[in-house]
Amino acid sequence: MAIAEIAACISLVKGLNDAIATAKEAKNNAGAFANIIGKFAKANDAVLDAESKNISRMSIQDSMQIQVAKRQLSTFQQQLKDIMLMQGLSADYNEIMNRVEESRLAHEKAMHVLKLKKKQRKKDLHLLLQILGYALLTVSVFVIIAWVFSGT
Repeated sequence: MAIAEIAACISLVKGLNDAIATAKEAKNNAGAFANIIGKFAKANDAVLDAESKNISRMSIQDSMQIQVAKRQLSTFQQQLKDIMLMQGLSADYNEIMNRVEESRLAHEKAMHVLKLKKKQRKKDLHLLLQILGYALLTVSVFVIIAWVFSGT
């Protein structure tokens, strides 16, 4: 399932290249920019969601694909910024990117929380296994002592 989500993210990011070509031809067409930004936001959200849902199950290849998709989104963002600034839409660009940045920060915070929870679960499991080991050792000692004294 992780592979399908990651493949969908990659296809969304690749679709942004067509959107860049459209943006260069748009010339102050707000509808075209809204469509492009919508595609950008959808691709960005898909990449972040795929990463957060599959953080512990990703192979190295999947992780690399997610990283490449993030890099492509960053490149797309720079191209979009250049186009919108040339079109005189800097205020719109700044507002949009503030929203995207808020989303990214929320994602990073959620990822940090997930990593902390995973670390805590590992720690708790280790502690539980340690307690079970000590309990088994204690029971074994009592059984051996009982066996030794019952044989006399």
